[in-house]
Amino acid sequence: MLNITITETYDEMSALAAQYVVRALHEKPELVMALPTGGTPVGMLAEMCHLARVGAADFSRAFSFNIDEYIALAKDDPQSYYRFLAHHFYQHVGIPTANTFVPDVLADSLSAECDRYERAIQNHGDFDITVLGIGHDGHIGFNEPQSTHSPVCHVIDLNDETIAANARFFSRQADVPRQAITLGIGTILRSKAIVLIASGHSKAAVMKQLHDCTRIDPLFPASFLLLHSNVTLICDSEAASLITAKR
Repeated sequence: MLNITITETYDEMSALAAQYVVRALHEKPELVMALPTGGTPVGMLAEMCHLARVGAADFSRAFSFNIDEYIALAKDDPQSYYRFLAHHFYQHVGIPTANTFVPDVLADSLSAECDRYERAIQNHGDFDITVLGIGHDGHIGFNEPQSTHSPVCHVIDLNDETIAANARFFSRQADVPRQAITLGIGTILRSKAIVLIASGHSKAAVMKQLHDCTRIDPLFPASFLLLHSNVTLICDSEAASLITAKR
């Protein structure tokens, strides 16, 4: 069973997740991070920015890698995941641009780019901490439910549920990209520590499924986290509302 911490509110969840990252940063100023995007991590990133602003965290020597990126959105596209992290985090904490990484989804060969990105992660000693969100179908990164999974960085076809869930960030659902480059399950599992965050009633069913999970199921990608010895789940009371053994 995975360790779980339940907070009363979204803000408390966000602050606790930020503390995990900052604690790791204090232990290693050259922290290598993989950070999530989307609605859930906004509060966590804001708290990390606050801690940097008041001098409680120094990200100037840290490294940050995108977990995934849409094909084929340029880094400065308003909907790109790199732009998301730049807007919510990078530009506020003094992390050097040279220390921020994202797959080049405009590369001539996406396969070669996946290999290059994987090597870049390995050359930095793999992740010290990875912070994940979770999809309603249990996807982590953009590793969608399917019978087999690539262990390394790869191109993924997004399923209809993921496209529909992300449509709120676009003017029209038709504008949501159909593919992405994502970290592989194995890449994620090489991280020294993993924190998964979830909030809101819409994540209650998937968090109960993850909490109760006892075996690896490729159709429920988050179940691969059972293979890791240092995973912390943090969710607010709404996301934990279907979990019976809460404490």
